[in-house]
Amino acid sequence: MKIIDKLLTYKRLGISNIFYVAVYRFAIKLGYFQKKLPIDNQFKNKPSAIFFSEQPLRITNKNITSVKLKAFGWLHVDTSQAPNWLKAVNNENVVKNNAMHWSQLNDFDLAVGDIKTVWELSRFNWLFCFSIDFMITNKLEYLDTLNHWLNDWSAHNPINQGVNWKCGQEASIRVMHLAATAYLLNQEKAITTDLADFLYAHLVRISPTIHYAMAQDNNHGTSEAAALYIGSLLLEKNAKYQKKSVIQQWIKTGEYWLENRVDKLIDNDGVFSQHSVNYHRLMLDTLSLVEFFRQQFNQSTFSALYYQKIDKAIDWLHSTISVTSGKTPILGLNDGAQLLPLTSCDYVDYRPSIQWASVLFRASTIYEINHPLNQLMLLLPTNKNINEETSPLPVNSLNTSYQLIENDYARCYIRTPNTQFRPACCDALHLDVWIADENILVGTGSYSYNCESKLQAYFTSVSSHNTIQFDQHEQMPKLSQFLYNQWIDSEVTNKSKHHLCAQYVNDLGHSHKREIHLTKNNLHITDSIDGLKDKATLRWHLPNKDWQQSGNKISSGRFTIDISADTPIKKITIVEGYQSRYYLKRNKIPVLEITLAQAGKVYTLLSWS
Repeated sequence: MKIIDKLLTYKRLGISNIFYVAVYRFAIKLGYFQKKLPIDNQFKNKPSAIFFSEQPLRITNKNITSVKLKAFGWLHVDTSQAPNWLKAVNNENVVKNNAMHWSQLNDFDLAVGDIKTVWELSRFNWLFCFSIDFMITNKLEYLDTLNHWLNDWSAHNPINQGVNWKCGQEASIRVMHLAATAYLLNQEKAITTDLADFLYAHLVRISPTIHYAMAQDNNHGTSEAAALYIGSLLLEKNAKYQKKSVIQQWIKTGEYWLENRVDKLIDNDGVFSQHSVNYHRLMLDTLSLVEFFRQQFNQSTFSALYYQKIDKAIDWLHSTISVTSGKTPILGLNDGAQLLPLTSCDYVDYRPSIQWASVLFRASTIYEINHPLNQLMLLLPTNKNINEETSPLPVNSLNTSYQLIENDYARCYIRTPNTQFRPACCDALHLDVWIADENILVGTGSYSYNCESKLQAYFTSVSSHNTIQFDQHEQMPKLSQFLYNQWIDSEVTNKSKHHLCAQYVNDLGHSHKREIHLTKNNLHITDSIDGLKDKATLRWHLPNKDWQQSGNKISSGRFTIDISADTPIKKITIVEGYQSRYYLKRNKIPVLEITLAQAGKVYTLLSWS
């Protein structure tokens, strides 16, 4: 790998970002954070802290329903007793060396595999389950359980000790969940001293590493800025902390970075820097929670540009979903994150987040008001008068990292990467197609960020996407586990309502031009390829249907895929692949593979009745 290519990648990451990452790592080596943020047993020595007290409830039980605790949106969690906070949620692995300061630990050297399996319950999603059950029944046992779990967590996770204090974003998610729970229990403006102490300890942890979070150019920055802002608003109302000058400083810091992140990380068409529908939802929910508390505490509004960008971000996510199911195509990485699981809707239903954001920022609904998806906006309401007449669908404006071609019958999403932000997958010109509410050319997801090497490599590889692979190569080489070199910059050369042409040439000289044309009952796809040495493979990942192959044609029910080419086709076959719609859960799917031995054009005709 050429040094010049590495230097170009580092330049694209941003010189200031590289600087702050280097400073953070140097501080770790020097033991700076052990001195700045020492381990503190404050709560371990106070086993019966009252984080939430009994207060009159502002929401009546007739309007809400219980929610179940599910890790990563699907894995049932037993709530009959407090969990082992150092144990993986999906197996028996337990962190062994948790007595160390968080800065001494390595995420990938903890003998638990994927560290997210330990972090999941320490995000405190369970606060909502107990809070809502208390609101419905008014039984103190739920409030007692909530406080017991918080005390148990605090006893096993002394401040700044161990894995659950290692990540500033994880601490930030806890802050946001604690703040939202305080509102649900009608005490956000009069929090207990124990909760105030707990929030303060978290903000003290988040603040010194804020520049490291911003250097990631992703949801770490939005989450940590939001936590500083929201957490400080609650602390400002507590007698013990309201006179501390650092509280106002944190509010201003949060405001500054929220403005900065929205301006930098949300493009003019509304797409988020991580190019992922799920991370987009996490970002949007975070900014919605900021706006909710801004309204509740009568804080000054943000800038006009801030709200314009968020408005575009709402429309972008709205453009990806099925109106009837709330499902989206699997675009980009998906780590199972859902900031506010406050409805009975499935994890893959994105409508609650879009509806809530529209109400908070626009004072108008998008979906019908009498549906379980509305529980999020009912529990955390806007203070504006809502127009309950559903808004029209936004005009499709996806024009940077993804393109959308659609008509009344189908939606086609194509990945058109650029070099503005780091790529997460080898997915250039990946195509995801929906016919009505059926996903016919599908994405595969992420599965896990730290699992057996074969699976981990598969889900980010070119072979797991609906695009061309040249000579068994990836589209880009890797510099590290989460960083690619020689980023691809694609070009959209022609686009109209039902037609698109996009192309790229990578550093290996592989040339791929994809042209799609959408009609009432057909999608015509032309892939022009050049630069291969031995072979090129086109893959179409398909849903689990009874696909039957006859020569160059496969069919299932009302769907047919015809393959042809202007160059000899070496092989057409259906092989086995994987899809992971939920983190840490995968299923086998059929994959249509078309292999060519020389440059030329391959034609795919997808037809439906």
